[in-house]
Amino acid sequence: MRIYIMKGMKFIMLKKISYVILIAIIIAGGVMVGIKGFNKDIPYKDNATIYVSVGKEFSIKEMRDIAKEVFGNQRVLVQVVELYKDMVSFTVEEKSDEELAPKVEELNKKINEKYGLENKVENISIVHSPKVRLRDIISPYIWPVGICTTLVFVYAMIRYRKLGIFRTLGKYIVGVLGIELLYLSLIALTRLPINQLVIPVGLLLYTLAIIIVTVKREIKLEKLDKVEN
Repeated sequence: MRIYIMKGMKFIMLKKISYVILIAIIIAGGVMVGIKGFNKDIPYKDNATIYVSVGKEFSIKEMRDIAKEVFGNQRVLVQVVELYKDMVSFTVEEKSDEELAPKVEELNKKINEKYGLENKVENISIVHSPKVRLRDIISPYIWPVGICTTLVFVYAMIRYRKLGIFRTLGKYIVGVLGIELLYLSLIALTRLPINQLVIPVGLLLYTLAIIIVTVKREIKLEKLDKVEN
Protein backbone atom coordinates (compact mmCIF):
# COMPACT_ATOMS: atom_id res chain seq x y z
CA MET A 1 0.00 0.00 0.00
CA ARG A 2 2.83 2.34 0.94
CA ILE A 3 4.51 1.67 -2.42
CA TYR A 4 1.35 2.63 -4.31
CA ILE A 5 1.04 5.84 -2.30
CA MET A 6 4.67 6.76 -3.03
CA LYS A 7 4.17 6.06 -6.74
CA GLY A 8 1.05 8.20 -6.75
CA MET A 9 2.86 11.08 -5.02
CA LYS A 10 5.74 10.77 -7.48
CA PHE A 11 3.32 10.90 -10.43
CA ILE A 12 1.61 14.01 -9.01
CA MET A 13 4.98 15.68 -8.48
CA LEU A 14 6.09 14.92 -12.07
CA LYS A 15 2.75 16.23 -13.33
CA LYS A 16 3.21 19.49 -11.43
CA ILE A 17 6.76 19.88 -12.73
CA SER A 18 5.61 19.30 -16.32
CA TYR A 19 2.90 21.97 -15.87
CA VAL A 20 5.49 24.44 -14.56
CA ILE A 21 7.74 23.74 -17.55
CA LEU A 22 4.88 24.17 -20.01
CA ILE A 23 3.80 27.45 -18.40
CA ALA A 24 7.41 28.68 -18.47
CA ILE A 25 7.65 27.88 -22.20
CA ILE A 26 4.39 29.71 -22.92
CA ILE A 27 5.53 32.77 -20.95
CA ALA A 28 8.93 32.75 -22.69
CA GLY A 29 7.19 32.45 -26.06
CA GLY A 30 4.95 35.41 -25.22
CA VAL A 31 7.99 37.50 -24.28
CA MET A 32 9.71 36.54 -27.54
CA VAL A 33 6.65 37.54 -29.57
CA GLY A 34 6.50 40.86 -27.71
CA ILE A 35 10.18 41.58 -28.41
CA LYS A 36 10.75 40.17 -31.90
CA GLY A 37 7.35 39.01 -33.12
CA PHE A 38 7.04 35.87 -35.23
CA ASN A 39 9.54 34.98 -37.94
CA LYS A 40 7.58 35.03 -41.19
CA ASP A 41 8.51 33.12 -44.32
CA ILE A 42 9.31 35.12 -47.46
CA PRO A 43 5.76 35.12 -48.97
CA TYR A 44 4.46 36.80 -45.81
CA LYS A 45 7.17 39.48 -45.64
CA ASP A 46 7.76 42.52 -47.82
CA ASN A 47 9.15 40.76 -50.87
CA ALA A 48 10.08 41.07 -54.50
CA THR A 49 9.31 38.38 -57.06
CA ILE A 50 11.36 38.10 -60.25
CA TYR A 51 9.53 36.43 -63.15
CA VAL A 52 11.64 34.86 -65.89
CA SER A 53 10.11 33.27 -69.00
CA VAL A 54 12.10 30.22 -70.10
CA GLY A 55 9.83 29.25 -72.98
CA LYS A 56 10.16 25.53 -72.29
CA GLU A 57 10.07 23.05 -69.43
CA PHE A 58 12.98 23.23 -67.02
CA SER A 59 14.34 21.59 -63.88
CA ILE A 60 13.30 23.31 -60.67
CA LYS A 61 16.41 21.87 -59.00
CA GLU A 62 18.63 23.51 -61.61
CA MET A 63 16.79 26.80 -61.04
CA ARG A 64 17.39 26.51 -57.29
CA ASP A 65 21.08 25.87 -57.97
CA ILE A 66 21.22 28.99 -60.15
CA ALA A 67 19.44 31.00 -57.44
CA LYS A 68 22.02 29.84 -54.90
CA GLU A 69 24.86 30.90 -57.20
CA VAL A 70 23.32 34.35 -57.71
CA PHE A 71 21.91 35.13 -54.25
CA GLY A 72 24.32 33.10 -52.12
CA ASN A 73 22.95 32.12 -48.70
CA GLN A 74 20.01 34.51 -48.98
CA ARG A 75 16.66 32.71 -48.71
CA VAL A 76 15.02 32.47 -52.14
CA LEU A 77 11.67 30.88 -52.94
CA VAL A 78 11.83 29.31 -56.40
CA GLN A 79 8.54 28.28 -58.03
CA VAL A 80 7.19 27.10 -61.37
CA VAL A 81 4.49 29.37 -62.80
CA GLU A 82 2.23 29.35 -65.85
CA LEU A 83 0.11 26.47 -67.13
CA TYR A 84 2.77 25.10 -69.45
CA LYS A 85 5.50 25.28 -66.79
CA ASP A 86 7.65 27.52 -68.97
CA MET A 87 8.13 30.36 -66.49
CA VAL A 88 9.97 30.50 -63.17
CA SER A 89 9.71 32.95 -60.29
CA PHE A 90 12.33 33.88 -57.70
CA THR A 91 10.97 35.50 -54.54
CA VAL A 92 13.37 37.30 -52.21
CA GLU A 93 13.02 39.65 -49.26
CA GLU A 94 12.17 43.22 -50.24
CA LYS A 95 14.85 45.06 -52.19
CA SER A 96 14.60 48.08 -54.46
CA ASP A 97 14.86 47.63 -58.24
CA GLU A 98 18.26 49.33 -58.09
CA GLU A 99 19.53 46.77 -55.57
CA LEU A 100 18.08 43.89 -57.56
CA ALA A 101 19.35 45.08 -60.96
CA PRO A 102 22.81 43.40 -60.82
CA LYS A 103 21.30 40.18 -59.42
CA VAL A 104 18.63 40.10 -62.12
CA GLU A 105 21.26 40.61 -64.80
CA GLU A 106 23.39 37.77 -63.42
CA LEU A 107 20.31 35.55 -63.04
CA ASN A 108 19.28 36.17 -66.64
CA LYS A 109 22.80 35.46 -67.87
CA LYS A 110 23.05 32.13 -66.06
CA ILE A 111 19.59 30.97 -67.20
CA ASN A 112 20.44 31.91 -70.80
CA GLU A 113 23.68 29.93 -70.60
CA LYS A 114 21.99 26.91 -68.99
CA TYR A 115 19.09 26.67 -71.43
CA GLY A 116 20.58 28.21 -74.57
CA LEU A 117 18.30 31.26 -74.49
CA GLU A 118 18.69 34.87 -75.58
CA ASN A 119 16.40 36.54 -73.05
CA LYS A 120 16.97 40.21 -72.33
CA VAL A 121 16.85 41.77 -68.87
CA GLU A 122 14.16 44.16 -70.13
CA ASN A 123 11.80 41.21 -70.57
CA ILE A 124 12.09 40.19 -66.93
CA SER A 125 9.39 41.57 -64.64
CA ILE A 126 9.71 42.33 -60.92
CA VAL A 127 6.65 42.50 -58.68
CA HIS A 128 6.86 43.98 -55.19
CA SER A 129 4.40 42.69 -52.57
CA PRO A 130 3.73 44.09 -49.07
CA LYS A 131 3.93 41.96 -45.96
CA VAL A 132 0.91 39.95 -44.90
CA ARG A 133 -0.51 40.58 -41.42
CA LEU A 134 -0.96 37.53 -39.22
CA ARG A 135 -4.60 38.38 -38.59
CA ASP A 136 -5.18 38.25 -42.36
CA ILE A 137 -3.73 34.71 -42.39
CA ILE A 138 -5.98 33.38 -39.63
CA SER A 139 -9.14 35.42 -40.35
CA PRO A 140 -10.65 32.85 -42.83
CA TYR A 141 -10.55 30.21 -40.08
CA ILE A 142 -12.06 32.23 -37.21
CA TRP A 143 -15.74 31.62 -37.95
CA PRO A 144 -15.50 27.89 -38.88
CA VAL A 145 -13.33 27.09 -35.85
CA GLY A 146 -15.50 29.25 -33.59
CA ILE A 147 -18.72 27.49 -34.67
CA CYS A 148 -17.12 24.04 -34.38
CA THR A 149 -15.75 24.85 -30.92
CA THR A 150 -19.13 26.12 -29.71
CA LEU A 151 -20.89 22.95 -30.89
CA VAL A 152 -18.27 20.73 -29.23
CA PHE A 153 -18.50 22.64 -25.95
CA VAL A 154 -22.31 22.52 -25.90
CA TYR A 155 -22.30 18.77 -26.60
CA ALA A 156 -19.64 18.17 -23.94
CA MET A 157 -21.54 20.13 -21.27
CA ILE A 158 -24.65 18.05 -21.97
CA ARG A 159 -22.85 14.72 -22.30
CA TYR A 160 -20.67 15.15 -19.20
CA ARG A 161 -23.05 17.16 -16.99
CA LYS A 162 -22.62 14.54 -14.24
CA LEU A 163 -18.96 15.52 -14.05
CA GLY A 164 -19.83 19.19 -13.66
CA ILE A 165 -20.76 21.51 -16.50
CA PHE A 166 -18.29 24.29 -15.68
CA ARG A 167 -15.52 21.85 -14.78
CA THR A 168 -15.96 20.10 -18.12
CA LEU A 169 -16.00 23.41 -19.98
CA GLY A 170 -12.84 24.45 -18.15
CA LYS A 171 -11.07 21.21 -19.12
CA TYR A 172 -11.81 21.79 -22.80
CA ILE A 173 -10.78 25.45 -22.71
CA VAL A 174 -7.52 24.73 -20.88
CA GLY A 175 -6.79 21.75 -23.14
CA VAL A 176 -7.33 23.61 -26.42
CA LEU A 177 -5.75 26.91 -25.35
CA GLY A 178 -2.84 25.15 -23.65
CA ILE A 179 -1.78 23.12 -26.66
CA GLU A 180 -2.23 26.04 -29.10
CA LEU A 181 -0.30 28.48 -26.89
CA LEU A 182 2.48 25.92 -26.46
CA TYR A 183 2.59 25.40 -30.22
CA LEU A 184 2.81 29.14 -30.93
CA SER A 185 5.40 29.62 -28.18
CA LEU A 186 7.65 26.91 -29.62
CA ILE A 187 7.37 28.52 -33.06
CA ALA A 188 8.34 31.90 -31.58
CA LEU A 189 11.23 30.53 -29.50
CA THR A 190 12.72 28.35 -32.22
CA ARG A 191 12.21 31.14 -34.81
CA LEU A 192 10.59 28.72 -37.23
CA PRO A 193 9.15 30.74 -40.13
CA ILE A 194 5.39 31.27 -40.37
CA ASN A 195 4.41 29.51 -43.61
CA GLN A 196 1.48 27.67 -45.22
CA LEU A 197 1.93 24.68 -42.87
CA VAL A 198 1.38 26.59 -39.63
CA ILE A 199 -2.44 26.74 -39.85
CA PRO A 200 -2.96 23.04 -40.83
CA VAL A 201 -0.67 21.89 -38.00
CA GLY A 202 -2.49 24.21 -35.58
CA LEU A 203 -5.85 22.76 -36.64
CA LEU A 204 -4.49 19.23 -36.22
CA LEU A 205 -3.34 20.05 -32.67
CA TYR A 206 -6.73 21.66 -31.97
CA THR A 207 -8.46 18.43 -33.03
CA LEU A 208 -6.08 16.26 -30.98
CA ALA A 209 -6.66 18.41 -27.89
CA ILE A 210 -10.43 17.97 -28.17
CA ILE A 211 -10.07 14.21 -28.72
CA ILE A 212 -7.76 13.81 -25.72
CA VAL A 213 -10.02 15.78 -23.37
CA THR A 214 -13.09 13.89 -24.66
CA VAL A 215 -11.45 10.50 -24.09
CA LYS A 216 -10.48 11.50 -20.54
CA ARG A 217 -14.02 12.72 -19.84
CA GLU A 218 -15.47 9.47 -21.21
CA ILE A 219 -13.23 7.37 -18.97
CA LYS A 220 -14.14 9.46 -15.93
CA LEU A 221 -17.86 9.29 -16.75
CA GLU A 222 -17.66 5.53 -17.17
CA LYS A 223 -15.99 5.16 -13.76
CA LEU A 224 -18.65 7.37 -12.16
CA ASP A 225 -21.45 5.32 -13.71
CA LYS A 226 -19.89 2.12 -12.37
CA VAL A 227 -19.68 3.58 -8.86
CA GLU A 228 -23.30 4.73 -8.99
CA ASN A 229 -24.46 1.35 -10.22
